[in-house]
Amino acid sequence: MELKQTVIQKTFTVMHDEKCYCVDYINSDGQILGLINRNNWEISCEDSEELQLYLFKGSTKKEKEEVEANLKLADELIDFCIKNFNNYNTIKVSKRLKAGMKKESKS
Repeated sequence: MELKQTVIQKTFTVMHDEKCYCVDYINSDGQILGLINRNNWEISCEDSEELQLYLFKGSTKKEKEEVEANLKLADELIDFCIKNFNNYNTIKVSKRLKAGMKKESKS
């Protein structure tokens, strides 16, 4: 066997200040479509809108302040996700799978 490429994708659902954010991470040691025109981390709000992290030449002062606040929030969310990157409770998944198998074997 020979390993050709590895892709890591992980999606976190994070509650922060009573808002829900979807924080998505993807990385690869090869070329993949999922990394074209995007960073490794993407953050969406409850309404599925991507968190606005970019300024444009014509941005207003209010838009600049919003982006600055969003950048700070993005850093906090990403730091939290990095700290919890390997926290995944497989016991719950295993119990659900075993319960499903028992139901199938009884049928």
